[in-house]
Amino acid sequence: MTEARQQHTAARAVPSLHPHPELSALRHHNFRLYFTAQVISNIGTWIQITVENWLVLELSHSGLALGVTNALQFGPSLLFGMYGGVIADRRDRRRLLMITQACLGLLALAVGLLAGIGAIRVWIIWVAAGALGLVKCFDLPALQSFVKDLVGSAALPNAVAWTNAISATGRMIGPVFGGLVLTTRGVAPGFLINAATFALAVVVLAKLRKRELSPRTPVLRASGQIRQGLRYVCADPQLAAISIVMIVVFAAAYNFQISLALVASETLAGDSQTYGALMSALGLGAVVGSLILARHTRTGLPIILVWTCALAATQLAVAAAHSWVPLLAAVFAYGVSAGLFSVTVISTLQVRAAEDMRGRVMAFYSICFLGSSPVGGPTFGALAEWIGVSGALRVEASLCAVVATAAAIAWQAMRRCGRVV
Repeated sequence: MTEARQQHTAARAVPSLHPHPELSALRHHNFRLYFTAQVISNIGTWIQITVENWLVLELSHSGLALGVTNALQFGPSLLFGMYGGVIADRRDRRRLLMITQACLGLLALAVGLLAGIGAIRVWIIWVAAGALGLVKCFDLPALQSFVKDLVGSAALPNAVAWTNAISATGRMIGPVFGGLVLTTRGVAPGFLINAATFALAVVVLAKLRKRELSPRTPVLRASGQIRQGLRYVCADPQLAAISIVMIVVFAAAYNFQISLALVASETLAGDSQTYGALMSALGLGAVVGSLILARHTRTGLPIILVWTCALAATQLAVAAAHSWVPLLAAVFAYGVSAGLFSVTVISTLQVRAAEDMRGRVMAFYSICFLGSSPVGGPTFGALAEWIGVSGALRVEASLCAVVATAAAIAWQAMRRCGRVV
């Protein structure tokens, strides 16, 4: 605990000695290779998501079938994600990622080949989606905690900002490429492209300079390590407060696919192109927010609460806008706030967590993030049917503001009692 707090304090207090602090992570040879591979792989993932969703609808003509597919992909992480975090703490993360990324590539290859010969069926997609979900239980915690192994503690917040920009860029560009692949080449190439990007990721992981990775001692196998990880999060006042805030924010403010779809159809009376434009504005904003923090990095609960309030304010702006230009501007600002919040939360968790707990802490983050959709999505949809999409946005903005205010009051009380560092 003491070591983690010292790292956290150093990350906040020590200014960069480099003239371009936004590039500190990219000065590491291993991170440059990893960054390049992950940009390509993330775009490939979103290409596959786009073509897979279309394929399921084409085969089944059922929204329920599409929902089952998504549940199979994300459900296992909610159930077994903490065990994946334990494995990430026990094992060599580079080798673990080589295995998980290879498995994900083989799954994409298998579905792509079956689609190419016309033998694909919905049940086959479901089996592949379930297998993908199980692999992701181990892949996500290792992927997120591996960033520290690549760059060390000093450049960690900057590296997290760049990796979050990767995710936002993939979410923004991948569906566009997926649509182009669908219209020009069909379904199968989308899966095969993603398989090729995973192959690239495996090759890059194998080519990393092992001597330049940050040294770490894997955790020894023992019973009760999942409970130990959860107790660790609850026992640290800052980690516990951040956990409560991010659970509420993810549920109330991260239902982009649903909220923006309703804004496009109800507020603008638009179609799928309108929705695509709003999602692109959101993605561009998230990239900008991430890159802002690549240069100006701060971590800790207080700045997380600032970005929580920014999310609430931008949700209110989206609710108040009723025409194209103001809505695009408000959604862009919404994306910027989301990027700022995500990067700061992940950076704080990574810096705050002790080395032997990092995998489990990041697994807990993934569970909170993925688990927000089954709760927040239906809740927002029900609110929108009851009081309209603008009213639903106002209610959920209020939830973000309330949790930020409550956490700020609790934080000040803990500081006065000397319970936080």
